[in-house]
Amino acid sequence: MRMCRAVQLIVIAVIGSFAASASALQAIVDDGWSSAQGYRFSGRLTEDNHQPAKAGSGAVQSLHRNTRLLFASSAEGKVSWQIDGAQWQSRVDDHGYWELTSNQPLMLSSGWQSIRSDPAASSPAFLLVHDPRNQFGIISDIDDTILVSEVPDKIKLLRNSLTLPPESRQAVPQMAQTYRQLAERNANPAASPIFYVSASPKQLTDGIRRFLQKNGFPQGILMLKEIGDESTDSILDQRAYKRARITAIMHDFPEVKFALVGDDGESDPQIYAEIALRYPEQISGIWIRKVKTNASPLPAGQNDLQQLLGQPSF
Repeated sequence: MRMCRAVQLIVIAVIGSFAASASALQAIVDDGWSSAQGYRFSGRLTEDNHQPAKAGSGAVQSLHRNTRLLFASSAEGKVSWQIDGAQWQSRVDDHGYWELTSNQPLMLSSGWQSIRSDPAASSPAFLLVHDPRNQFGIISDIDDTILVSEVPDKIKLLRNSLTLPPESRQAVPQMAQTYRQLAERNANPAASPIFYVSASPKQLTDGIRRFLQKNGFPQGILMLKEIGDESTDSILDQRAYKRARITAIMHDFPEVKFALVGDDGESDPQIYAEIALRYPEQISGIWIRKVKTNASPLPAGQNDLQQLLGQPSF
């Protein structure tokens, strides 16, 4: 059986990624948050200083760069980071991941604070210091909710994810505008508690940040999945992974009512139904983008995302 062109390109790029030489250490620094309930920092240290494909790159070059990102070797050592004079340090685990959490709030001005790290961050990362006046938030899936990925078709998913530079990825129409309009409900819209939660691997952080910026999505906290044997994220159970991440958000922002936005390509309706049962007072609404041709009816209390676009007034 002949191998399709997309698969051939993926095999070639994977082989090339293993042959690539390592360079300076770099840190993928996650966006963090601080609220009255505490703070959270995390990231990954790697040996390979790679970047996503440049804007305008062709399929082969994009595939080569993106697969090198996915297969970048973890590094051993420590990561330190600073915000407005305060400094922290953490040792990474066997897969290069690090995390620091505390139940003590940080005495910093509300809004977005830049995180400076050593080794240097692969792309700019920020800490959201919660403004207690902001009592509305968004928790959004990424793939097929705001970014066209075609997850049910694995070949198309690989092609979209690996052979296109971030700036060439297709955004779901009207989503950026809708999120910006929703953020205007807050007293301090620029510091709205917005979370982009995805099961995509953390190695794709830099590219997804570029996609969000290019398409005008409001600034938010990007949360991607740790991949590794010792990761606390479930490797195969996407529902458990997302449920744990959203539960942490609900715990640290108890006074915020969230709109949960996802799609029916995988398990978002079921995950959000579980969250709504556990945190009914913190749910402003649940909106699902329908991508399946023969989709099951949405659970009670959930709405078709199409009804929200262009009129975010719930």
